[in-house]
Amino acid sequence: MLVKYGIPILAAAALGFGAATTVILKPEDQLTEAPHPPATTSLGPDTVAGLGEIQSPGEAVRVETPLAGAVKHVHVVTGGSVKKGAPLFEIDDRSLRAELAVKQNALAAAEARLARLRAGTRPEDLPPARARVESAKVSVERARDLAARADSLGARGAISIEELRARSFSVRVAEAELLETQAHLARLEAGTWGPDIAIAERERDLARAEVEKLEVEIDRLTVRSPADATVLRADIREGEYVQPGDLRGAPITLARSGDLEVRVQVDEEDASRVEPHASAEGFVRGRDRSRVDLEFVRIEPRVVPKTSITGSTTERVDTRVLFVVYRIIGTPPRVYAGQKLDVFIKAGAR
Repeated sequence: MLVKYGIPILAAAALGFGAATTVILKPEDQLTEAPHPPATTSLGPDTVAGLGEIQSPGEAVRVETPLAGAVKHVHVVTGGSVKKGAPLFEIDDRSLRAELAVKQNALAAAEARLARLRAGTRPEDLPPARARVESAKVSVERARDLAARADSLGARGAISIEELRARSFSVRVAEAELLETQAHLARLEAGTWGPDIAIAERERDLARAEVEKLEVEIDRLTVRSPADATVLRADIREGEYVQPGDLRGAPITLARSGDLEVRVQVDEEDASRVEPHASAEGFVRGRDRSRVDLEFVRIEPRVVPKTSITGSTTERVDTRVLFVVYRIIGTPPRVYAGQKLDVFIKAGAR
């Protein structure tokens, strides 16, 4: 009897208890406010929304070293300001300066050789040359006189044939020496030959070019700021070895001075609704959702794959976007390059 009626009764009681407990303990739906409510635009319902990123005017400038070497001195720190042409850092230049000294001495020697050629013949060299000419003339007269005497003796058979020939050869040698001394004197009196001066000038120019080349190389070892800018990042220290194209990235990153810009990515489906000079406003992500007034700068005329994402679980990442650049106007709140904005753009006709 107990088995027949007791077990079903206990089962029914347990079922009823479970149902009652479920009803009593069912949680009530409660709505909680979002910690950071979404921004609301004042441009009206017909807007195009996009994700913006604050950037320096003209984007960041990554400054690298043109030559490899050890860092001798760093002139800037992160967050500092620099003027155009101000030094950022210097590379050790001792080796190039030693080579420059050698090239400068070579240039001085080339200029001295050119000056010597342009000066022409030294006045002190002319009297000895003229004296040698007169001496050669006397030698010719003496040789001719001896040859004439030998001829008269030879007619009487008082001298050998060999002696006659020797006296004749002596005359020819003396005449040749006279011609040589006369040519040497004429060369001294004519001064420096024009082509010799031209060659010396080219040698001087070549030496000067080598000096200027080394001076340029030394100047390149001091890396300077290309514009008035703020130092976003200075990842470089004295004693480090740097080289062009370092895989670690540029040692110094600059932001050009001027109004900050916002680079907004618009989904390709809404790209046709964005018009130049359309009104836009942005809201800084964070607790206060500060509003930022924007002024149109340009539309980059290309649609590219999306690279910057918001982190939303419903966001599509397999899409393409159009980039629109705006300038922050007025007195914005404290914002920084790299910060994200929710941007709303007044849409054109559909």
